[in-house]
Amino acid sequence: MIERKIIYEIDQAADAIGGYQRIDDSLDTILEPLTRNPRGFPTVECAWGSVRYARTKAVHECPPLLWYFLMDQQENVVIVHVEIDEEG
Repeated sequence: MIERKIIYEIDQAADAIGGYQRIDDSLDTILEPLTRNPRGFPTVECAWGSVRYARTKAVHECPPLLWYFLMDQQENVVIVHVEIDEEG
């Protein structure tokens, strides 16, 4: 099994939503699938290529979120953006 890291590059986006404390419970619901099979998540095209995303439901004080991530050359998951899921 691959030793996969989760790398967070979302400090500003997290702050805009209320900080890591507010969104951590939401992320907990997808950590295991992200480490086991990140390629199983859907992709979306963006201005600079494609990115995968995970959709989470509201948890406690956290609204539903969209987590966008890439895979690096070492097969680590790099979370590059998070935003409130207006459709969720």
